[in-house]
Formats: sequence, C-alpha cells, structure tokens
Amino acid sequence: MSIAASIIICTRDRAQSLRKTLEAIGNCEVPESLTAELVVVDNGSSDHTRQVVESAGLKNVPVRYVLEPQPGQVHARNRGLGESRGAAADGIVAFTDDDVQPATDWLRRLTDPILTGRADGVCGAVRMAPHLERPWLQSWQRTVLACTDRFDAGQPVEMVGANMAMSAKVLRRVSGFDPELGPGALGFGDDSLFSNQAREAGFRIVYEPAAVVVHHFDPSRLSRRQLLQTAEKQGRTWAYNDYHWVHKSVRHPLYHFVRAKLRLAWWTLRHCAQPRPDEGCALWEMDLRQGVYYYDQWLKEMRRPRQYDRHGLIKRSMAVG
Repeated sequence: MSIAASIIICTRDRAQSLRKTLEAIGNCEVPESLTAELVVVDNGSSDHTRQVVESAGLKNVPVRYVLEPQPGQVHARNRGLGESRGAAADGIVAFTDDDVQPATDWLRRLTDPILTGRADGVCGAVRMAPHLERPWLQSWQRTVLACTDRFDAGQPVEMVGANMAMSAKVLRRVSGFDPELGPGALGFGDDSLFSNQAREAGFRIVYEPAAVVVHHFDPSRLSRRQLLQTAEKQGRTWAYNDYHWVHKSVRHPLYHFVRAKLRLAWWTLRHCAQPRPDEGCALWEMDLRQGVYYYDQWLKEMRRPRQYDRHGLIKRSMAVG
C-alpha cells in the first residue's frame, strides 16, 4: 500500500523563481512507496503565479493551485495543510520554498527517515546557490538566510521551512503554525516554534543532509539594509517566543530596552567613520539591533495574556472549535 505524500509550496509574487522550482520538482524521483502530489498555495500574488502553476504539467506529480488571500506565509502554510492529502490520509507532508531547487533524489531522501521509522520529522539540507556565496558571511548570517551548515547528520534539530517533512501524526498533536510568526508577520520562527512543539510532544526530528535543496534567494537579501531588517525581525520573533511559549521572565524590560538602544547608538557613533558597504553588515551591528527590537517587542507582548501554556502544543486562540 502506498503512502500519501503532499509537497506544499507557499508563494507570493515570485512567478519566475517559482517556475524554476516547479521544473526542479518535476525532475525529482518519486519513490514507489509514495503517492505524491504538489500543492502550491498562492498567498495573494499580483503577478502570473496562477498561470505558472496551472501550466506546469509535471510528469511525476499532479499539481494543484490553491488561493489563500489572507496575507502572511503562515496562513498559506496552514491552508496548505488543510488542503493536503498527506495530512488527511495519515501520510507525509513536506514543505519547500518558491526560490529553491531540489536535487533529483530530494523527495526520497527527505521522506526516508519517516518511512523507515527513524524520525517523525525531517529537516533537509539548504545550501546557498554558488553565485550568492560571499567570503564575509559568518555562521549566524548564513543561518538567518536559511542555510543548515551548523546541523549534524542524524541529530535532533529544528526544522527549516525551505526543506522539511513531517508525519501526519505530528499534526494530530500540533495543529498548525502560529500566524503571528513568519514572513508577513513578525518575520521568522514559525518553523522553529512548530519544531519545538513537536519535540515537546515526544516526536523525533532529525537532520538529513542528503536531502538537498539549493537556495536561490534574491541577492538584495545580502544588502546591509536587509540584513539589519533581518536582525530586527529575529529579535522580535525571539521575544514573542520567549514571552508566550517559554514563559521567560524579564525584570525591568524598559531598562533593558533603553540600555540596548544606548549601546547601539554608542557603537554606531564609534564606527561612523568606517565606510558602509551596500552589501554585508558587521555582526556587532546586527546583534545590537536584534537586542533593541527584542526588548521593544517584549514591551508590546507583556501587555497581553500569554498565548500558550508553558511549552504548550496549541495556541489558545487556535484551540477554539
């Protein structure tokens, strides 16, 4: 008996890169043990995304177009889960992005740890396209660009949305991704929180480096401006997670916020004479900026009730019904 497997891609206004992703998936091997489908969730594109999907004509998997007009990648992710046969049929659900190109053996490698009972969730390898590599990129900068360099094969990890798969049984305990996180909301962290919830529920998530996708992100993400925006989003995401899910306690958060702003201003003043390249950003500046926005977001979150029980599996507002 074959197992249903759904590949979900969430997309918005990236028709050209999506076309290349679909072509790469069309070249992927589909194991005989799987009955696979591809679900493309359009999160309100204004370009020709629908035409690209409906004309894809992949020979190895049927392709379905789904429109999710509510902005935010997590709304698209959760819509994809609701539409997927893999989730409905106790199968496997895999996610990848509209700017990656999977290897031909990607699907087989990504699903094998689940099919053989070695894991309940899998994070595959995300490699940066060669033309985007820069000598100045350091480990944390590569991580926020979704690279999985820091992971060790077979070890417990957090899943990365650009390349992950899970058994449908995980979805019976963790009902979906948090719509306050991810692109279009706070910016990051929906996949990390989901992974932490899955581990809290007793599921095993491992890294499979042989399941490779190559990330062809827009080069503008390497600009100083966007790297600083990334640090801001990372800080806000961590504050949300620490407050609502970890139930971390921070004494005198306003003091920490003011202190972080003063530190950033002081370091910026000290380095103001240095040239500011259009591409790349010093780690100290990203780190200090992240700290400012961590406490800025904390001050906002502390004004409302925590959205989860400590290490909870279901967000309280998502548990209705």
